[in-house]
Amino acid sequence: MTPQHTRRTVLKAAGTALAVTGALSRATGAVATSSVSLEKYVRPLPIPEVREPDGTGEGPDFYDIPVREFSKRLHPDLPETTLWGFDGQYPGPIIRARRNERIEVRFDNGDLPTDHLLAVDERIAGTEPEDYPDYDGPVPGVRTVTHFHGLNVAPESDGQADMWKSPDGITGPRFSEHVHDLPNRQRRMTSTYHDHARGISRLNAYAGLIGFYVITSRAEEKLDLPRGEYDVPLMLQDRSFDEDGSLHYPDSFAPNVAGDTAVVNGAVWPYLEVEPRRYRLRFVNGSNGRTYDLRLENDDGTDVPTLHQVAAGHGFLEDVVGIGPAGDLDSLLLAPFERGDVVVDFSEFAGETFTVTNDAAFPFAGGDDHGGHGDDGHGGNEDDDHGDDDHGGSGPDLGELLQIRVSDPGEEVADDSADPTTLHLPTDPGPNERAARETRHVEMSMVRDEYGLPTHLLNGRRFDDETVVKPQLGTTEVWELENRTVHTHPIHLHLVEFDVLGRGPDGTDEPDPNERVGKDTVRVNPGETVRILVKFGEFAGQYPFHCHVLEHEDHEMMRPFEVVKGNSGGKGNSGGKGNSGGKGNDGVERDRPSTWSGSTRHPA
Repeated sequence: MTPQHTRRTVLKAAGTALAVTGALSRATGAVATSSVSLEKYVRPLPIPEVREPDGTGEGPDFYDIPVREFSKRLHPDLPETTLWGFDGQYPGPIIRARRNERIEVRFDNGDLPTDHLLAVDERIAGTEPEDYPDYDGPVPGVRTVTHFHGLNVAPESDGQADMWKSPDGITGPRFSEHVHDLPNRQRRMTSTYHDHARGISRLNAYAGLIGFYVITSRAEEKLDLPRGEYDVPLMLQDRSFDEDGSLHYPDSFAPNVAGDTAVVNGAVWPYLEVEPRRYRLRFVNGSNGRTYDLRLENDDGTDVPTLHQVAAGHGFLEDVVGIGPAGDLDSLLLAPFERGDVVVDFSEFAGETFTVTNDAAFPFAGGDDHGGHGDDGHGGNEDDDHGDDDHGGSGPDLGELLQIRVSDPGEEVADDSADPTTLHLPTDPGPNERAARETRHVEMSMVRDEYGLPTHLLNGRRFDDETVVKPQLGTTEVWELENRTVHTHPIHLHLVEFDVLGRGPDGTDEPDPNERVGKDTVRVNPGETVRILVKFGEFAGQYPFHCHVLEHEDHEMMRPFEVVKGNSGGKGNSGGKGNSGGKGNDGVERDRPSTWSGSTRHPA
């Protein structure tokens, strides 16, 4: 198909205004408003099942997981909703692995229909053959690829955006016909597996393609945290619905889309019944773009139990962090695909009812309803093109997520789990910034594309632009993530685990106490620079880093980096000019010195 006859250019020839009007009317805070009103807390919280392997023996456990379309009732007053799901479930089953024990997973999407459940906007990069260098095959509207979030794996097992496959067997330019080989050579964590197909990951995720991935360890078991039925995973999402039960999502692209209905573990506004004892709650933000600022509250404003946070990513926090009126922090803040494991003691609250609430505006902009503005009116670039609704707080409010009902058995309940206030968490030595051999700068900005759509970029580059970030295998770097837009961006690096060194206007403020842990995703607020320490091992090859607001990721806010072997990842690969600053390939002036004299500073 010649460029002048692609679907995208036909759209432009037919009149850009017609194609864009719907998107621009909701361009920055698209409100996917439900046409039904649903009563809260009438359905118990479902708990996803733990997936058993399909093959065991002398080799690694093997999982063969189909990806299917199915229907499910998410609320008693809502007709069945058509969804996509791993194993025909929403969310998918829990895949539970042990540290240092390899498993293999294969996904088969052959049962999916060839027409997408939601409208595919063909103006978005990744939906046309012209978007893929050295690829002239078709790009079907239905295509999937599964990424294991936060896993240290070889590139071909990473589930990257251009490794997709369609139900009828058409494959993307970097597809590899194999199973995902997951060595699990990393610290314990609560995470996810989810779709990552270029240009439509937001649609596939909204349709239901997400599940829990958990790595356990012997060190974790020795802590005597609540386990079994007292260890509760909580996948937090937002959706909107039409009267017939179908998912409601804008037909045209919008960079920030929020649902007006809370969905937890695939149920609309459920309730959780607990005993008066300790529980472990594993909060996962699985929303496309909504940030949650979580609190535990009751109706009369009396005492509530403290959330004792023990983990936020890889491994455990340096110290247990109390969250609540009597804690170290007021709330648990989770940007998309951040996680937080907490222990809650309900033993003194028999017969009481609590609500997990959310105080974050949408779109989120660092905790200020208007988006963290500085003296020039914004925390970001005063020259960025935006409208009044580009700031935080223009989307639908979602103040309640889950109700927790504590039973009253009239007697003390047996509980052999550890008191979270006395826990000594197993931690590794803190980050050593002097190990960094380079410092890279990543700047987030927003422009308008040829259709007038808001487009968020990393260092002014698009996904298919030249790969300029080439760290050397086994080395450590400092990355400075600077946000010059009016929205918070959760930045995710594939392959690696990193430490947060600092945040704030110049990146020197202390990170929050519940950020002092190995992470793979970090939120960067408007006008803020977040400095992270990244070690690149143990695999070489190409991986992406991107914003984990899925609408941003789909529309160019994703860039590749290539981990190279040997002494070839230095000068010439980074696009910068050593310590001298100057201009990198993105044209941005670099006049600040390196963070320490031993590192070379480059724009990424």
